[in-house]
Formats: sequence, structure tokens, C-alpha cells
Amino acid sequence: MERDSLDSKGILFENHTRPQEQAVREQLRRILQSSAFRGSKRGISFLEYTVEKVLAGEGDRIKERTLAVEVFGRDPASDLSEDSIVRVGAREVRRRLAQYYSSEEAEGDEIEILLPPGSYIPEFRLRRSGNGVGLPRPGRSPNLRMMAVSGVVLLAGAVGLWLALRDPAHAAFNTFWGPFLRSGVPPTIAVAHPIVYHPSLRAVRLDEELHPRDSVLQRAIEVPPHLLNGSDFTPVFNDYVGYGDMVAVAELSKHFASRAKPLRLRMATSTEFADLREAPAILIGAYSNRWTIQFTQKLRFHFGQTPDGGPSIADSQQPSRVWSLSGTPADGTDYVLLSRLPSSPSGNMIVIAAGLKQFGTEAAGRLLADPDELNRVLQNLPESWPRKNMEIVLRVRIIGHTPGRPEVVASHLW
Repeated sequence: MERDSLDSKGILFENHTRPQEQAVREQLRRILQSSAFRGSKRGISFLEYTVEKVLAGEGDRIKERTLAVEVFGRDPASDLSEDSIVRVGAREVRRRLAQYYSSEEAEGDEIEILLPPGSYIPEFRLRRSGNGVGLPRPGRSPNLRMMAVSGVVLLAGAVGLWLALRDPAHAAFNTFWGPFLRSGVPPTIAVAHPIVYHPSLRAVRLDEELHPRDSVLQRAIEVPPHLLNGSDFTPVFNDYVGYGDMVAVAELSKHFASRAKPLRLRMATSTEFADLREAPAILIGAYSNRWTIQFTQKLRFHFGQTPDGGPSIADSQQPSRVWSLSGTPADGTDYVLLSRLPSSPSGNMIVIAAGLKQFGTEAAGRLLADPDELNRVLQNLPESWPRKNMEIVLRVRIIGHTPGRPEVVASHLW
């Protein structure tokens, strides 16, 4: 006897099993035979495999390693931290699905197959006037009141965003972030990742012998240098984020949340160039963010080093002009490189916010999320700045380990 729904298979459809499975498979066939997927054997295999798994009630078995082995033929013991083939394949499928549904071939389609960002499990939606509308979950009838409330919330959010973008008091701020807010995909924040060195177990035991512990609370190792060697310092990758970077991410996340715009947070090491080609991106931090260094190394203002190896911002057009740290860590001066690149090598808007130290990065994050402060920085630029690439160098006074208000010391537009 035929079941009434596909709830056990996790499909967002009601009514009878066979027609709904057939509808999804027919939609899958149309997609795989379309010009968007023509010639993409891996894309076809990826989408067909994942859709069939969901239809078979095995969506929870769709994992990166399973895909690597069963779709891409990788060895089950392969190191996926170094092999991004599944992530790259998923991005290709998302791009081709978007290409298909924006083409004439999709006109009249009643079902939309999606591969949400950050997931390998496809979703199925009904289409209404070309827009995907989620179907009610199995076993529940549509709640018209909830649908109406959802419609009002979405409309209010859209109106709020429209009014915010037209706010004359924050015109420059809204223009600065406009491409990110209008993007059809969530922008990426790629955050820096400092390499931190942990003491070896031998060093910890030496410390305990010299200074017996009276608490489990973490404390600094106090072992004479002559008792230690190079093996007592173990590098740790991708486990830590600097405080200034964390503040910058928090401030920007709050800003985008207020505009109902989701973000994708990534460590810079796990961000591929394909990610930057897929969506606008904000790069946080300098020397421990490979993309910041790569995107700025050939620009007029770029990160470098002083003769004694300290961090600096250099001016390639005036080599004698170099900005570097001064004062003590608690009270001194930091410098920030703020870049906005509409014509970046990725083909998407790139914004870079990075200080020489954590204080500058923290100040840059607060500046970018504050309409009044960002307007203040942008107000003296030529009116053509929204269409141009730009770099701004800012000076930040540090007082008691706290960054002050950034002040512009140099700018360049092209």
C-alpha cells in the first residue's frame, strides 16, 4: 500500500510517494540534460548521487568523505584537509544550478533543486513566479496565518533595507556596502589565523618540577632557556583567532545581521580562490591572512617589513614613506590598511581591513560597521570613489591597550 508522504525520506513534499519522487527525478533529468550541465561529468555525478540519496531516505549519509570516495573515486584513507575536490565540486554544482534556473530552459519548471551553501544535501522547493517557495513539511497542512506572518516579516525586512539604503545621512556608508547587501549569495568573511606555539609535554613537566602547581588554571611556562630546545615549541595551526580580528568579525556580523544579510565565516587557510569568485568577501587581518597579502602585494600601499623585521605599510610610489609601529604595546600607534576593490582579481568585490597589530584590525572592524565613522573617512574622497578601487591608510592611537579613533593619513584611488 502506498504511503501518504515522504517524511521518512526527509523530502519536503506531501501527497503520494510515487508521483512526488517521479516529479523530483523528472526535474533532475531536465537539469542534467541542460546546457548548464553539459560537459560536466563530475557535476552530473555529484548532483545525481546526492538527489538519489535523499530520495532513498539516506540524506544523513551524504558526507564529504563519502562523496570523495563514491563520486570522485578518492581513496577512503585520503587526507581531505589537503584535498578540496568535494568542496570545489559542490561550488561548481551550485554555480551550474544557478545558471540553469536563470536560463530559458527553466521556464515553466515547478520544482527547484537547490544545494545550500555549506551543505552537500540538496533541497527541493516549489517554484512560484520564478522564485523558490519552501513546501510544507510532511504531515502538516499549510498554516495560512504563519504564511501571512512570514510574508509580512519578509516585506518589512525588504522595506527596512530599502529605507536604509536611501538614508541620506548614511549615503556613503550604504554605497560602500551596497554590493554586499545586493549580492545573491552570502558574502564571505575570511579571518586571519595566527600560528601559536604550544610548549611540549617535556617543557610542561620541567615547569611543574620547578614550580609545583596549586591549581589547574593555565599559567605561563617558567623554565630557564638553557633547559629548552627547538622541539619544545610545537606549532599549532588554525586553532586561534586574534582578539582584534574577533572584534572586527563580531562588529561586521552585527552590521550585516541588522540588514538581514547572512554571512559565511571562514578561516583564511580554508578559503579557496573559488570561494572568492563565488561571492563578495571581507578579508580580516594581514600577515596571518594569505589572501590579504596576496591581494595587496602589488598595490601602491602594501604590507612589508622594516629593516629590523617589524611590520609596516609601504608606499611603492614613495619608497621613503613607511608607516610602522611606535611606542609601547600598551600606549603607542598602530596603522591600518583599508581597501575596497570592486575590480579585484576574483571578479567580486573585496574589502580588506587589517592593522599592523590587533589594535588596528579591531579599530578597522569598528569603523567599517559604524555609519558615522565610515562616512567621516569617505567624505573627502572624490565623488567617483564607489566605482574605483581604493586604498586608505589610517593611523590609530593606542591608549591603555585600547585603540582610538582612526585618522586618515593617505589614500589612493584608481
